Amino acid sequence: MENTKKILLVDGGPLSENLKLATQNLHYVNILPSIGLNVYSILLHDTLVMTRDAVNRIVERMHTPINR
Repeated sequence: MENTKKILLVDGGPLSENLKLATQNLHYVNILPSIGLNVYSILLHDTLVMTRDAVNRIVERMHTPINR
């Protein structure tokens, strides 16, 4: 198991209970909602898998101006 690649799975909305149950015994898979995605989490994993909804939400968030 040492050579198992780590996978980060990003979902668009709140994480469903079915997704949590499906991945809880896979120690090399971590799941995050798109709102929780960060550079550090991406760099810790070998593979990044994103749902279409997650990509759309991240693109939308990147186009939103920061009001300071």
